[in-house]
Amino acid sequence: MPFFSYTARDRSGQQTSDIIESANQDSAVMALRQQGLLVLKIAPLKKKAGDEKTWSLNPLDYRSITSFDVEHAFHQMAVMLRSGISLLDALEITRRYGRIGTKKVWQQISDHILQGGTFTEALQEHRIFSNLIVHLIRVGEETGSLSTVMDQAAKEMEISRKLKKQIFGALKYPAFTLLMAIGLVAFMLTSIVPEIKKLLKIMGKPMPPITQALIDVSDWFVANSMILLVGFIVSIAVFVLLYNVKITRWWIDRIALHIPVFGKVFRLAGTVLFCRAMGLLLSAGVLIIDALEIMSNLHGNKFMASHVAHARERVMLGSSLADPLENAGYMPLVMQMIKVGESSGALDEILAEMTEYHDELLRQAIATLIGLIAPTMTIIVGGIIGFVYAAFLVAMFSAAGGSPS
Repeated sequence: MPFFSYTARDRSGQQTSDIIESANQDSAVMALRQQGLLVLKIAPLKKKAGDEKTWSLNPLDYRSITSFDVEHAFHQMAVMLRSGISLLDALEITRRYGRIGTKKVWQQISDHILQGGTFTEALQEHRIFSNLIVHLIRVGEETGSLSTVMDQAAKEMEISRKLKKQIFGALKYPAFTLLMAIGLVAFMLTSIVPEIKKLLKIMGKPMPPITQALIDVSDWFVANSMILLVGFIVSIAVFVLLYNVKITRWWIDRIALHIPVFGKVFRLAGTVLFCRAMGLLLSAGVLIIDALEIMSNLHGNKFMASHVAHARERVMLGSSLADPLENAGYMPLVMQMIKVGESSGALDEILAEMTEYHDELLRQAIATLIGLIAPTMTIIVGGIIGFVYAAFLVAMFSAAGGSPS
């Protein structure tokens, strides 16, 4: 049966694009309506070799595969698998109609499977697929529920992408403001202030105290600019070096959880990651021992990861899961609910509920943090620029013959 690409809107008003297999276009529209979708645009996908796009005037089409490409492709392949299409055919369709920069990866995955390898082994050869995604796909292959697992993986990537986008979008304005302020102040200290100093000396005018203070700061920065630059670079290099050493990374991550304001965000982020990933793995059928091993390797915070690894060892000896995680930095409610989930046998469902609850708390904490950063940046930047301008205006007034005070 032919394939049709479509753009539709669901009941919540969200727009989505995908591929569907059907006998004809009318049948495809009917099938989409039965799924609660309002079709906005639909067209047949042609399978002629000449139709495949192998070049583009847009240089962005040649970018390497991204997590967004994987997210979109997994969702499409899940739909195709549920329609009865084989995995290899789904990979071929994804490769054919994907971005030029993604074609190589999908072709390599298809070739690996054709040579007798598994889908999981093919994904492991590419860094774009995280350990969590790879293990979910392995479970899907072993249980025969690959389409469901691919949907779960796509949803997980979508949630992570949207959260990162929210954080990045919220930080853009403060970061831009800070960079502009630093650039403006640096320009005034190195270019304008020295000229004011020369002008006042030539005119024999006394230096106003506020202007003298600014000139002293300017002279100090100019005299020590290379030392400051080298010190800044060395500090970053030392931090990166220490962050890549196992023991110091452990201590840095532990301290980060207790930084005022930021620490709560880090703890919530770690809690959401643990609950979401563990819930996904357990609901997919992964044994708790294996899920904990995956989590210990997946966790970005090595302090939390070490507690997960310790919890795995304790669980293997017959301990509960909640007790070894008590001091791992996770939010207290999670530990209590894990105990409830262990006793009721519904740990995956409890973790899913905890994911939603703490995800909302994380978003609120990020919003609060951004709300604090913006006015703080405004006060600091405004104070610096105000001081520079005040010193500049007082100097101009003095040069013009006024009496500085």
